[in-house]
Amino acid sequence: MYIPKSPFVLCMQLTTKCNINCRHCSADANSEIIIFPHSKLISIIDTAKEIGVKKLIFGGGEPLLYEQLFGVCEYALAQGIKVSFVTNGTLVSEVIDRFSKILDYRHSFEVGVSLDGHTPEIHGYFRPADTFYPAVEAINLLNNKGLNVSVSCVVSKGNIQTIPDLLRFLLPFNLYGIRFLPFAPLGRGKHCTEEMFSPVELNGLIREQKKWREVFGKNISIHFPWEFLSLPPEKRQPSPCEAGYLRLWINCSGDIFPCSHMENLTIGNIYHDSISDVWNNSPILKAMRNPELLKGVCASCQYRDGCRGGCRGLAYFMEGDYLCSDPYCPIVVQNKNVQV
Repeated sequence: MYIPKSPFVLCMQLTTKCNINCRHCSADANSEIIIFPHSKLISIIDTAKEIGVKKLIFGGGEPLLYEQLFGVCEYALAQGIKVSFVTNGTLVSEVIDRFSKILDYRHSFEVGVSLDGHTPEIHGYFRPADTFYPAVEAINLLNNKGLNVSVSCVVSKGNIQTIPDLLRFLLPFNLYGIRFLPFAPLGRGKHCTEEMFSPVELNGLIREQKKWREVFGKNISIHFPWEFLSLPPEKRQPSPCEAGYLRLWINCSGDIFPCSHMENLTIGNIYHDSISDVWNNSPILKAMRNPELLKGVCASCQYRDGCRGGCRGLAYFMEGDYLCSDPYCPIVVQNKNVQV
């Protein structure tokens, strides 16, 4: 099995500070303010360039509250590394002129705006309702700058029925893409577990995604490794979970994780471990990359070596074991139903 010599994507949390308090915030922003040191961040960008990282994804909190954000983006882009981040949009009007610093690299840069519905009421299901119009304004302002603008929508039981309305609302915008993120009870979201989809509901959402693409013609994505199962058998091409295989996550404290769903599974820390050493020698990553170690239904599945167990983050988050079967995989769900 091919393993790249370095992560293709490095996800980095710049700050836990945010200007709003969403009740589903996976980062539990503002509970404790931690800011990634600028000098260390520059050092990591240099390392990323050296080891061959292709893309940096900056997260928060609210990335626009990181004072050196635009300088950091420009620095990374100048190294030939792609950059993206997602903002709640409420501060974009105040800093829109600062985006001019990265216009020369616009083809390697993407900015996402969080928008969960086509009205203030629906958008405000998790977020403050008065952030709806600033978010829409942010999309317009960023579009007018000529940047690659996408929309990130957290899908829950509170807005699932209105997604077609949101897509119709977004049709006039020249969007780079629309990404749907199924709600996961992380951070403050742990208090909203009733909003989490069942495996049957989530698989239904993925099927709906195909209809949305056909009707609205947008770059719409909800990616799960087992999404290929919705295709006819002759067209199925499994693709593995990217956690620890193509990407790593680093939080504000410097802790390294395979993905954001594995916040309790620390595999290193940038203050005493090199990214390359963690990537190449972590026992946990080695185990995650070995499909022969998968448990449960995945152990004997015909798609095991290509799919590699589905979403490792969901497996760990839901079952507490990064080697167990992904509980949301249709094959796993079907097997459980047969056993019942």
